[in-house]
Amino acid sequence: MKNLRYKISTIVIAIAAVLAIAGCKKGLLDQHPLNQITDETYWQSATDATMFATRMYTYMPQDNFVYYEGMSDNGISNDPTTRRFGNSTQDPTISSKEWSYEPMRQAYSFFTNVDKVPDMDPGLKKRLTAEVKFVLAYRYFIMTTLYGDIPLVTNLITDPTKADIPKSPKADIMKAELQWLDEAATDLPLSYTGADQGRATKGAALALKSRIYLYAGDYANAAAAAKSVMDLGIYKLYPSYFDFFQKDGDYSSEDIWSFGYTLSVHQNSLRDILGSQALMNGRNILDPTSELVNDYESKNGFYPYTKDPGYVATDPYNNRDPRLRQTILCPGDIYKYPYFPNINQYDPFNNQGDRIGGDLGSRSGYSWCKNVDRYDYVRSGVNNWKAFHYAEILLNYAEAQNEVGGPTADVIAALDQIRSRAGMPTIAQTFTTNALAINQTNMRTFIRHERRIELAGEGLRYFDVLRWKIGEQVMQGAIYTVDATDGITNISTANGHINKYPKTVIEQRFFNNAKFYVWPIPQLAIDASKGILTQNPLWK
Repeated sequence: MKNLRYKISTIVIAIAAVLAIAGCKKGLLDQHPLNQITDETYWQSATDATMFATRMYTYMPQDNFVYYEGMSDNGISNDPTTRRFGNSTQDPTISSKEWSYEPMRQAYSFFTNVDKVPDMDPGLKKRLTAEVKFVLAYRYFIMTTLYGDIPLVTNLITDPTKADIPKSPKADIMKAELQWLDEAATDLPLSYTGADQGRATKGAALALKSRIYLYAGDYANAAAAAKSVMDLGIYKLYPSYFDFFQKDGDYSSEDIWSFGYTLSVHQNSLRDILGSQALMNGRNILDPTSELVNDYESKNGFYPYTKDPGYVATDPYNNRDPRLRQTILCPGDIYKYPYFPNINQYDPFNNQGDRIGGDLGSRSGYSWCKNVDRYDYVRSGVNNWKAFHYAEILLNYAEAQNEVGGPTADVIAALDQIRSRAGMPTIAQTFTTNALAINQTNMRTFIRHERRIELAGEGLRYFDVLRWKIGEQVMQGAIYTVDATDGITNISTANGHINKYPKTVIEQRFFNNAKFYVWPIPQLAIDASKGILTQNPLWK
């Protein structure tokens, strides 16, 4: 059966030859003439319009979004660019990751030309237009979140001499994003079936709206937008936290919008990026930090986990929040991967592939299992990248509503849904266990912690660090390996193996300047703009 990913690949192939011969002017917007693919020879049918709109989804978050974990205190990567953002040694020569106006050109090409399609069904035209607005809003959102003020394009630019335009304030661009999303939400359906699964829905538009308001600190509107998603009545948490991020959870009741992968057309790269070498044939490109591992509560809700009466130093991963070992492989864990049945224990001290310091080994002594397809072939994965899902909506609502009115019953109810799915004590039980009063300040701290744990491995922690302005606290100083000074009981010392590893510095991080809360404008874009585009003030 055809699916969204197949359609995307089809449209890419269909226009690739035309794009290859299209002329280009390297300006601040990287303007490319689009007349070769938007003239009367293309816009002949509803299929043409559908294919063009479908291509827009290639600009949405995909598997490589996980690299943002390595820019936060959740992860450490051997990818050079990711690592430099993680240790705050970035500069304008490497900051072009999200700087692209191609999505804007494509969006306005669609808006300009879709009316040329003869006899097109009005309902389909409205829906496709809404889908394009959804992607356009996301692209401006991600760029303004990282770069701040940027140029705002409001029409299709066909004259290369007019491609260089000045910045607009981030607040003005946010207004445009929200207007697009309001318009999109009106015309998008609640759900799709069959080959259309994976397209933007009303819930997806509202979910993005909630994230935009939350990141802007507009808590009243963030809470309202999140509540509008909840009130749709079609979303709920998937029963299993681990399985939701496998193929099982694709297009499930928790999946609001995800980027699709298939075995026959295109697999994801999550095994290579995240996976254990010995157990999964991955490459350990991105590893969890020991600080993230240490932030998980005990199973009984004690925080830190070492306060739990059941804590045993030589078995530190037992009796912990179940999400820990559904997210991260810890030394001594048994993880049965069907294609490598002979190696089941994660052992970064002795296993050749994962050994700390090895060519493909873990840097920290930990590896990921969340998001790594457990059931598909070597070096592939077909589970979707879950870009927006219901657990985030519940967390958005809880955080925003707590800022507006404190820890009301509905704030606690939203959090208890997440805690219940995880198999963790309720908010009331957890606060009692830790002798904490339920007030706005304590709830704010708890929500930030819960958000980190629930969304670990999804790339969102980096953006939370930026918006909460906590980089100096959590991204400064040494990053360490696992501390197995006392040994790990579950790892056998037979045949000359070891079960101990000293706490060792991996790298130093230097988040010591306010400029790291915003990315520098890429130097190539500035150089090409003839003085119109200026560098972010903190980076001058």
